[in-house]
Amino acid sequence: MLFRVGVKKLERVRIGVIGVGGIFRGAHLPAYPNVKEAKLVSLCDISEDILKESQKRTKKLYLEKARMAEEEGNTDLSQQLKEDAESLRTYNNVGDMLSKEDLDLVDICTPTKFHSSIAIEALKHGVNVMVEKPMARTYLECLEVIEAVKDSGKLYQHNENWLYSPIWYSMKKFIESGIIGELQLTFLATAHGGPEWATWFWNPEIAGGGSLLDNGVHAITYSWFLSGFDKRPTVVKAVEPYGICIRMKTRILQGRFKPFEVEDDAHVIIRFEDKNGAWSTAHVEGSWSYRDSLDTRAIGTNGIIRPIQREGETILEITDAMGRKKEVNLGKVTWTQSFQGEIRNMCNCVLNGTKPLCDEHIGAETTAIVQSAYLSQKKGKKPVTLDEFKRYALEIKEKEGKNAPDVLLKELLKGIARW
Repeated sequence: MLFRVGVKKLERVRIGVIGVGGIFRGAHLPAYPNVKEAKLVSLCDISEDILKESQKRTKKLYLEKARMAEEEGNTDLSQQLKEDAESLRTYNNVGDMLSKEDLDLVDICTPTKFHSSIAIEALKHGVNVMVEKPMARTYLECLEVIEAVKDSGKLYQHNENWLYSPIWYSMKKFIESGIIGELQLTFLATAHGGPEWATWFWNPEIAGGGSLLDNGVHAITYSWFLSGFDKRPTVVKAVEPYGICIRMKTRILQGRFKPFEVEDDAHVIIRFEDKNGAWSTAHVEGSWSYRDSLDTRAIGTNGIIRPIQREGETILEITDAMGRKKEVNLGKVTWTQSFQGEIRNMCNCVLNGTKPLCDEHIGAETTAIVQSAYLSQKKGKKPVTLDEFKRYALEIKEKEGKNAPDVLLKELLKGIARW
């Protein structure tokens, strides 16, 4: 299938989505009609009700975009969107979709427990993969995916949408320009009141953890991106006073107040070092009990940069060592812009045979940082090196075999404090 832009033709990447619930409907679906390199071929979900509703929403969105394109005089695009809407197919079984469809890429949007197994199944079918964060419940599951990527020769993207947001992308560019000197410290707070709307987030067996693994991974991967992916994470520490803990002891889940086992607040620091021994530090808050750390900012040797909101627009405020301020207005930034960027990025990587910047190794190390933080909390908030954590995880793997991921998860979550 070809997409016509003037006289130039671009191949479109044939995509199947697996897991078409909340994150697909709210974030990925609105992006797809706007990504000229993507052809949405099929949807897959084990829930027939969710599948039917998502098919209905997808068709409605594509037809609405087709109407708008026709009104703008773009009849080719309008016709293509109509054809995409009418040809969309649905499946209840991943294996059936992978066997029957000629896919270039799968977009995995399931609960965390299924990320690694579905990714491996798709890779074995010779299909490129992109997976919603986090990469998996545990570092050990991430290692299995890395092996499958290597064996398949296909591409894997760890979907961290923040890298494609105008806010965070612009901050990265300014830091690389040297405007605040050498980066020393970042504060990144990812905090809200909690995802009570989906009970699986609160089930450690399915989610793999709580607010740090779900919400904090944004700040972890992004703080690493700001520091530079050429650096490597070396040390992680759960920090005072809260560490990794349960702050709000009950939540309304499935219509009634319930206690829960995963953290709803986490404060950790991470050290990123380059091969010459230079380092920067990140303080990350991953919370479902609202923010109580310093607000987001990047601090360099001679300046500070931070995003602020003013009258619905996002401003990057840059303060130099003398206190002088410069403002860069990014305008109105929408949540879905970043998802459009990550989908387009992966499509172009597939079309050009290029490894994504945020690949399986970044995803695995992000999960290792999270689980190192859990180990730090378990050890009384003592610093834990990534190497120390990996030895700990591999010892469990050697002892427990195929049960190792579940054993590792249970052991680490024992350290969560009740505030």
